[in-house]
Amino acid sequence: MADGSRIRELRTRRGLLQRELAEMAGVTESAVRNYELGLRVPRPQHLEALARALGVDPAALTDYGVETARDALEVMFRLEEGFGAKPVADDCGVRVEIDSSEPRAQKLDMAIRAWAAMRARRDSGEISEEEYLYWKRGFAGKVD
Repeated sequence: MADGSRIRELRTRRGLLQRELAEMAGVTESAVRNYELGLRVPRPQHLEALARALGVDPAALTDYGVETARDALEVMFRLEEGFGAKPVADDCGVRVEIDSSEPRAQKLDMAIRAWAAMRARRDSGEISEEEYLYWKRGFAGKVD
């Protein structure tokens, strides 16, 4: 399901009015307003058009419903099943490692390394928090 606050956030970061985004995506201004308010959910083809207009992957506009630790753990279980993620406890705490023998682990490893590099650039002041957040929204579709 699309998250209206994400649509609004990306639209405003791009300096677009609802009318302008609507024109770019081929939907009505009223539709954009209703999506942002959470009153309507865009159809898949409209979600794709909105994402294209905003320069992000449709996944960046999706609310995955992770609100609790249990929800997050379910996501981790899926990462274990699909990408070989596994918890490792040691004297420093608990971390998640990627088992490189899993078929899709290499791409996930590359994606996480890119994430670490962008966080380091943000933490060093090389890029702003806004640039970092925009990168995160746009990165969603770059690794399958």
